Amino acid sequence: MRNKDYSQDPVSVYDPQGQELPYAWGIVALVFFISAVAIGIRSTIGLLVHPWEGEFGWDRSAVSLTASFGFLAYGLTQPLAGRWADRYGPRLVFVGSLVLLGLSTVVMGFIQNLWQVYLVFGVGIMMAVAGTSNVTAGVAVARWIRRKKALAIGIVMAGAAAGQLVLVPALAASMKAVGWRMTFVWSGLAILVLVAPFMFFFLRDDPPGGVEARAAQNVVEGRPQSLAEIARQKNFWWLMGSFWVCGVTTAGLIDSHLIPYAEDIHIDTLTAATAFGVLGTFNVLGTLFAGAISDRWGHKWVLGWVYAGRGLTLVLLVFVREPILLFVFAVTFGMVDFATVPPTTALSTSLFGRRSGGTVIGLVSLSHQIGSATGSYAGGLLHDLAGSYIPFFLGGAFLCAAAAIMSWAISEAPAPARAELSSV
Repeated sequence: MRNKDYSQDPVSVYDPQGQELPYAWGIVALVFFISAVAIGIRSTIGLLVHPWEGEFGWDRSAVSLTASFGFLAYGLTQPLAGRWADRYGPRLVFVGSLVLLGLSTVVMGFIQNLWQVYLVFGVGIMMAVAGTSNVTAGVAVARWIRRKKALAIGIVMAGAAAGQLVLVPALAASMKAVGWRMTFVWSGLAILVLVAPFMFFFLRDDPPGGVEARAAQNVVEGRPQSLAEIARQKNFWWLMGSFWVCGVTTAGLIDSHLIPYAEDIHIDTLTAATAFGVLGTFNVLGTLFAGAISDRWGHKWVLGWVYAGRGLTLVLLVFVREPILLFVFAVTFGMVDFATVPPTTALSTSLFGRRSGGTVIGLVSLSHQIGSATGSYAGGLLHDLAGSYIPFFLGGAFLCAAAAIMSWAISEAPAPARAELSSV
């Protein structure tokens, strides 16, 4: 016996005409907003370096250690968030994460010591952000969206970019007007009093008839897969390996080392930062485009070509010596940066089923965080050894080629049924 192909679930139990229910896209819009709020709060750490240097005398490396704690907390929380979303529903995870985010943000307004920053921001806020990430969003989308699942994930991920583009400047203006402490307090209270209750009342785990349909589907799927059962499947390791490369070559390589590289080749910091902002803008377009074509052309094929395109952009970066080429790189890399998330998330839920998809997304996302940490450290180490970032860029291009091959190796055929897995 073999499981059905979850990517081909009939939509008739949700809409007899075979269309997505209008409220389904309302759910996507709510998750978009949650993502924007969470990422906006997470991104404030860059606004705090100079104020904290002046007020507390903390050096930059000590403040930067917050990001290290954040990577760890974020990565370790994602598999738990996915498992809880599978078991208890995404609404509970979203609302609980928003409450934690609001409380931690309020407490940030009263910190006095560096260890409090590590605990409240590096652990509390980053755990909350992990609970609102693509892991929980993927479970929600899988329950509500059938025909355009990757597009829906793309819209949600565009919310993360929107949080950086809109909320961060607004918070920066607030910090200038009323100070960083009051900005955190009022932002946290807004999340607790407005955002979390609103999401509690309007988010739903399932569409009308979805509970009954999911119960019937659970009979077909059986119990959620154990970690051992998931680990026996090659598709899981192809997803883990390719998303590890994603972490190495995005948060690890570009987020950590693009601006220092630009400064090394005598492009001024303001120009480099502007190019980085352009990259973020095209992240939105690339994510939406990848989501739309992934639903039409096949998730694994789009994912593989995104990695291949990313490898080519890293080769281009080797030849950047002038600002104009840096902006060309920013546009092209932006189109293939977050673009891996919609097909990866869609594959996780379609290949492993709605009862285990959140767990798989969480584990795959943990792999991404490990890759991010690896890439960030490896880039600095290779630069110190070689005196240049060029070997790192070429190595990243090679890894992207390997990730493309891993993506194309994914089998989108139905996975073995639980009974067969348990007998292996």
